Amino acid sequence: MTDALDVLNTVNQCQVDQLKRAGQELDPQKDCAVFTRIVLNVQAAVIHTYQMTAVASMREADPKAAAALWKKMSDFCDSALTVIRKVKARYPYCGTPELYDLALDYRREAQKRYVQNLQDSECQTPPPELFATAT
Repeated sequence: MTDALDVLNTVNQCQVDQLKRAGQELDPQKDCAVFTRIVLNVQAAVIHTYQMTAVASMREADPKAAAALWKKMSDFCDSALTVIRKVKARYPYCGTPELYDLALDYRREAQKRYVQNLQDSECQTPPPELFATAT
């Protein structure tokens, strides 16, 4: 499953790069419909990647490995947010505010799961004195 996520992450980065280029090259007055389609592609990528990450993390036996998956999801949201922050003022009516809010929400949830899995990984081995018998 992680091989599929690696491929997905590569595709996602292309989507974010395309959004960045479009934000620099397209005319907001003339090309809002084109830009909106690109925004929707990134939105779909965020939603789909979150779903894939959730499934992959549930299949991981090691919480540290699951945490790494959620970290990648959080990083993807960060990269999308960075680009959206730069273009949303220029394209306010082309879906950018909605994408910004969505990516922020998904990032928050991914970060929460990342921290939960890290905490789980630290608690896998109980300290020996926890179950020591009294003499």
